[in-house]
Amino acid sequence: MDIKFKYLLFDWDGCLVDTLPFWFEGMKKGLEYFNIETSDDIIKKGFQGWNIFSDLGVSSMKIFTEQVYNYVNRNLCNVEFNEGVIDTLKLLKQKGIKLAIVTSTEKEKVNAVLERYSMTNFFDCIIGRNDVKKQKPDTESILKAIEILKGEKSLTAIIGDSEVDVKAGQNAGISTIWFSSKRNQIYHNYVDEIKPKPNFIINDFREIVELNNKSTVGGMRYKTLEFRWLLKHSATHHVRCNWTGK
Repeated sequence: MDIKFKYLLFDWDGCLVDTLPFWFEGMKKGLEYFNIETSDDIIKKGFQGWNIFSDLGVSSMKIFTEQVYNYVNRNLCNVEFNEGVIDTLKLLKQKGIKLAIVTSTEKEKVNAVLERYSMTNFFDCIIGRNDVKKQKPDTESILKAIEILKGEKSLTAIIGDSEVDVKAGQNAGISTIWFSSKRNQIYHNYVDEIKPKPNFIINDFREIVELNNKSTVGGMRYKTLEFRWLLKHSATHHVRCNWTGK
């Protein structure tokens, strides 16, 4: 197969599905329970870890978590896939690429959405919150998925919308692809702060198909596909290419 990656690991929230608005509102509800007021920008930092809320004065993370999950669970029926996701997954499956979901969300919540869209057979492996002891950016979920897929690190990439996805991939020694759509940038607009950088950034989910085509990597044109190649800025290069675009 003339492809770059044979194994693709996808984050769930904000990557495959448009759930970031629900989690954002859920975190606001959790803070409201404790009568804590703060800016939206501070709340958005919660997408990288909830330790920040303890610093803001949340006295019980258990209660905070319950408040957040109550809101998110009430909106599960409204969860939709991000634009271009379903068609892209179909194309990748046709190419024989192994697909997995690696998420900090419970597998039951993921399966509920997949069943609604009749997509339970799309993925070769799903690793949810309860399947591991440590969550991303720890490598446990990624390494477990690679083992189940019988994959190779050099042929594996993780696609995610947040810093924890990138860090988890880097920690595991696989390639990293940051999904930074205009909608996601409302919640994650700080890619320049991440060091080392992800290997690739895509703004449209459908770009994954072209990115994964070996024959296009060396001569891919920026204006045509709107990729931002960050390899030259990264301290660790998993993939090297000769840039010829203008």
